[in-house]
Amino acid sequence: MAYALRTGIVLASFWIGGWYWCLIYAAVVILHWRVVERVWCTLALPMLWVGLFAITGDRRLFFPFALYQAVVFGQLWGGAFAAGSALIIALFTLIRVEQEASLRVIAVELVVAVVAAFAGAGATRKYGRIAGAVVASLVALAGLAF
Repeated sequence: MAYALRTGIVLASFWIGGWYWCLIYAAVVILHWRVVERVWCTLALPMLWVGLFAITGDRRLFFPFALYQAVVFGQLWGGAFAAGSALIIALFTLIRVEQEASLRVIAVELVVAVVAAFAGAGATRKYGRIAGAVVASLVALAGLAF
């Protein structure tokens, strides 16, 4: 059941958001097999960002989505939280380079991403896994104002 749900959500992200969204989902699923244990917060909750993107058409929502996934992926790596989060942040940055974002925009996104990942790590330790990922998304969302 969990495998079918994962596959359905990854395909839905492609259908609704496109290959960028699907690539982040697929990276989280493929690079870490323990995702099966946490299908709800790893895959289902970030679908809210994909849904908001589908409703509004605002591509900037990809940033909080990617940061949510970065924190979740870092949590799955346990003691190597920073390394896990850095992998997804690096993938996000490569996607932004492919989208031909300016160097200034990428630099600001990287600074906000690092701050959001650390905020997510702190919230994870204090309040739990889902809270940590949500905090990272909200910090990333606030960073869009820059």
